Amino acid sequence: MKYKRTFADKLNTLLFGKDLRITKGERYKEEREFDYSSYYPVSEYIFPVDTPEENTCNIADFGASPDKNAAENARAINECIDFCSKNGKTTVIIDGGTYTCGTVILKSGVNLFIKKGSGIIADENAESISNMALLYAENCSDISVTGGGEINGNGHLFGRKPLYDKNVTSDCDCIDVIEMRKVYRAQLRFAHESKYGRLVHFKNCKNVNINNIVLADSPSWTLRLTKCDNVNIENLVINDNRHVANTDGIDLMQSSHVKIRHCFISCADDGIVLKNAVWEGCDGEMNDIHVSDCEVISCTNAFKIGTETTYPIKNVTVENCRFFMTDLYPGSVSGISIESADGSRVSDVKISNIEMDRCTCPLFIRLCNRNRASKVNSQSASAVEFSKKPVGKGSADKKLFDMTGEIENIRIKNIRATGVELPVIITGFRQKGKTKRVKNICLENFDLTYSDKKEVIDRRLFIPEYPKEYPECWRFRNLPSYALWVRHAQNLNIRNFSCSPAPDAHRKKEIFKDVK
Repeated sequence: MKYKRTFADKLNTLLFGKDLRITKGERYKEEREFDYSSYYPVSEYIFPVDTPEENTCNIADFGASPDKNAAENARAINECIDFCSKNGKTTVIIDGGTYTCGTVILKSGVNLFIKKGSGIIADENAESISNMALLYAENCSDISVTGGGEINGNGHLFGRKPLYDKNVTSDCDCIDVIEMRKVYRAQLRFAHESKYGRLVHFKNCKNVNINNIVLADSPSWTLRLTKCDNVNIENLVINDNRHVANTDGIDLMQSSHVKIRHCFISCADDGIVLKNAVWEGCDGEMNDIHVSDCEVISCTNAFKIGTETTYPIKNVTVENCRFFMTDLYPGSVSGISIESADGSRVSDVKISNIEMDRCTCPLFIRLCNRNRASKVNSQSASAVEFSKKPVGKGSADKKLFDMTGEIENIRIKNIRATGVELPVIITGFRQKGKTKRVKNICLENFDLTYSDKKEVIDRRLFIPEYPKEYPECWRFRNLPSYALWVRHAQNLNIRNFSCSPAPDAHRKKEIFKDVK
C-alpha cells in the first residue's frame, strides 16, 4: 500500500463521491460468510416465557400452518387478529414452527405473541406483501410484539450481486478513507426492483411495546416507527445481513417518549437513528428519546441523529452502550453521529458511558445545509433505495428550511474508544457569505486509542465546506489532525480529552478553525 498519493492518485480522488451502486443484474440469493455477525449473543437478550392462556387466539385455529403458502397464512393470521380485536381477546399466539407469510396487520389492543422457536418469514417473491412491510400497524393503540420468537424478512433475497466476490475481513495496512469507502460500497447488495420494503413499520400508533423478539434479515429499514408516541423497546435482537443496502436497525421518525433498552443490533446501515423529515410525512418536533444498555454493530453509524431532518429533535439521552465492529473491513463509519442537514434544530442531547471499538470516527457533529426538502418528496426520497426512478418535485418551498438548521446544547462524556482512525469532527459550515456554527458543545472524559497503522498523506490546500453534500465523516477524507478537528463552532468546552499514541509526525493533535 502506498502512503503518499502521486499526481495521478490525487486526480482519482476527484472521483471519491462516485457511487459504486450496482444497478443491473438479477437477484442474488447466496448467503456469504460473514454476512451476519459472528458475535451473536441472542441468549443474553431473548428468553423463553410461558404462553398466555387467557383471552387468546391461536392462528392454527384459523387455518395457518407451516405447510401453507404466504397468502394462506397471511389471511389466517389477519383473520385471527381481527377476531381478537372485535371480541375482546388480547393475544394472538404464533407457535408450532415457522410460517411463510405475507403482510400481517396488527390492530389496537392486540398483543402478537410469537413463541420462542417459532416465527413468520417473508416468502421469496414477496407476492403477498402490502404496505411495504411484513408487519404493519397504523392508527393503533395499546399494541405489542413479544414472545421470544422471530420475524424474518428474507432480505438477502432482494438485492443484486455485490461488486466484490466475497466479503472483506482482513484489515488494510494503512488508514485511507477513500479506500474504506470503496471497499464498503463494493460489498453491498443494492436493491433489485423486487425489494418489497421494510420489516416492521408502525405508523401513528400510541402505547407500543416491543419486547423479547428477534427481527432478522430485513430487506431495508428493520424497525420503523413513524409519528408514534409512548414506545417501549426492550430485549430486542436485530440480526440483519450486513451487506443488504439501507438496512438500518431502528428508525424513529417524529416519534416521541421512546425508551430503547437492552437491545442487540447488527446491521448494514445505521444502528439506531432519529429522523424528522417533511418528505417522510413529519410535521412537528420529536422529543424525549432514551437509549440505554445496547450493543450495536453497524457498518455505518452506530447511533445517529439525522440525516433526514427538517423539524426539531430535542431531549435525547444515550447511555451505557457499546458500539463496535466485529469481523469486517472497514469498521463502522462512526460511533456517534449528530447531524442537521435539512433545516432541523437538534438540541439538548446527552450521551455518556459509551465503549467503542473499530468505529472509524468516534464522534461526528455536523451542521450543514443540504436543504433536501426542496428537491425530494415521499416517492423520490426512497426511489433509489428500491431501485426505482425518482419522480415529482420537492416536498417544500426551497426557502422554507433553507439555512434554518441548528445544533446546540450537546454534552458527551465518559467515552472510551479503541481502533480510532479519524479524529473527533465537529463542524458547522459557511455558505452564501454566512457562517452557521454548532453551539454549546461539551466533551468530557474522552479516552481515545488511535490505530497504530500508517496513514495515507492526503495534503490539501484547504478542506472544502461541503455544505450541500450528504453529511458523513468520511466526506472529509484523511484530515491533518488525529484527535480533534473543529471548524465553525461556538462555546466549545473540552475537559480531560486524551488520544494516544500519536501517529506520524505530519499530523497535528488538534486543529481549530473559526472557533469562538
